[in-house]
Amino acid sequence: MSTFTVSTNRPFFFMKELTVTLSLEEYTHLLKERDTLQDKVQALSLEKDQFRWKFENLLRRLWGKSSEKRKLPSDPNQLSICFDSPQDVSNPVAEEDKVLEKADKKEAIYRRFRKSFTRTITPHARKPIDPLLPREEVTVPMPADINLEGAVRMGEEITEQYAVRPAQVYVIRTIRPKYRLADGRIVTAPMPVMAHPRSNASESILAHIATAKYADHLPLNRQLEIFERNNIHFSPSTLSNWMMAAAQRIEPIYNEVRELVKNSYYVMADETPHPVLESNRPGSLHRGYMWNFYLPEHKTPFFEYHHTRAETGVDTLLSGSVKVVQSDGFVVYDKFDTLPGRLHLCCWAHVRRKFDQARGCDPPRAEYALEKIATLYNIEKEIKEKELTDEQIVALRQEKAYPIIKQMEEWCKAEFTKTIPKSPIADAMSYMYTRFEQLSGYVNQARFQIDNNPVERSIRPLTLNRKNVLFSGSHEAAHAAAIFFTLMGACKENGVNPQQWLQEVLIRVQKKEYEQKNDYSTLMPMNWRKR
Repeated sequence: MSTFTVSTNRPFFFMKELTVTLSLEEYTHLLKERDTLQDKVQALSLEKDQFRWKFENLLRRLWGKSSEKRKLPSDPNQLSICFDSPQDVSNPVAEEDKVLEKADKKEAIYRRFRKSFTRTITPHARKPIDPLLPREEVTVPMPADINLEGAVRMGEEITEQYAVRPAQVYVIRTIRPKYRLADGRIVTAPMPVMAHPRSNASESILAHIATAKYADHLPLNRQLEIFERNNIHFSPSTLSNWMMAAAQRIEPIYNEVRELVKNSYYVMADETPHPVLESNRPGSLHRGYMWNFYLPEHKTPFFEYHHTRAETGVDTLLSGSVKVVQSDGFVVYDKFDTLPGRLHLCCWAHVRRKFDQARGCDPPRAEYALEKIATLYNIEKEIKEKELTDEQIVALRQEKAYPIIKQMEEWCKAEFTKTIPKSPIADAMSYMYTRFEQLSGYVNQARFQIDNNPVERSIRPLTLNRKNVLFSGSHEAAHAAAIFFTLMGACKENGVNPQQWLQEVLIRVQKKEYEQKNDYSTLMPMNWRKR
């Protein structure tokens, strides 16, 4: 038999010790029941924390800042730049009065604007108009009631304003003379090279429609409405067939970019869903994927459509001579960790994103990690500002960045066991701890970057297009979209006008085919400026 002493839950003047005698089995049962209750309390506490994190994460997504940029806390001993008098700086009351006064003025201006819409626009510095733009001069006559007899013209006042004419659709009539020669033969002038032979679509309208859809994210149905307003009638199938034909024409250039990717040393990779309408199941969508490979050296994205998110997406990289791949940590890319002579890098921006999402769950640990990551990015900012050589970049990263990464590794190893399992902070720490080798590899070469944000930025046009277009009509259309997104993205990254580029290459590709020349590398947007 075992005994223990308990105290009754009464006021102190009724306090009395009670001695209860229990058997060993009863005592063991109570201990087990206590442990069970403690486990339930821990589970409920975890569930409460998860619900709190979800709620705070929802509020952050709805009302919080969309940017993930963070700044290091300012030094309290550092004086701030202030254009007011020193007396106001040293007098917090006066400073607060100034802030309130400014707020009152803004509110008064807003009330005036709300009532009369006569708010004065603040003048600002105006950029000069490009002198290369065409000018159309309009001379204003003097009023009729002014007598100019004997007047001497002293000069003129010139005002320049931007003006625009709506896009004009016109018809090109190609006339080919036909002759009967003296020997009786009948000859006709040869047909010029056309972007889409045996159709009524010129290279200019093909370039206009493709640029509007894939660069400006204007679906074909909206373009049809615009044409209709100008009494130009096309069917949806006509525009769709034109885009498929244009994609077929420029596919050789697309294949050149693919070869460039396969022969590159350093490639960034990412993927995003791309819904496709199923032809054998009307009304249903197939979840395909656009794989994006970005070349930092050439500032060129490359999109490739695949039916799934399986390992086939990286076959293009594996089949070439790519040595370094930087990704978001998706398991498919882990294959590069097992291949000899290949290097797999990961992205610090994804690590930062996970800790930013975990701030509502565990603020102290999340803030610590975010401040350390902010320091790493400040080092990269310093590199860009100082324009260092490759040797200086590697030396600076190894001197300042690598010790921070090792410090975070030790911190993560010590703190992970103290976190709640499966919580957001535990997930963030696990994501970082299992990828420290891939996260630290960027310090060894100057050409490597701290994250793969360039490839994510190049995907953004595709996601915007997906919001407007919703899906591709077939797998062939998805492949055509990959061609346009690749070449339009290359134009954007290299400062090339996509419409002008496409209008010209649609003809030049045809000429190369007629001449049986298979070199299309000069037509790639990154080489366009170098012609």
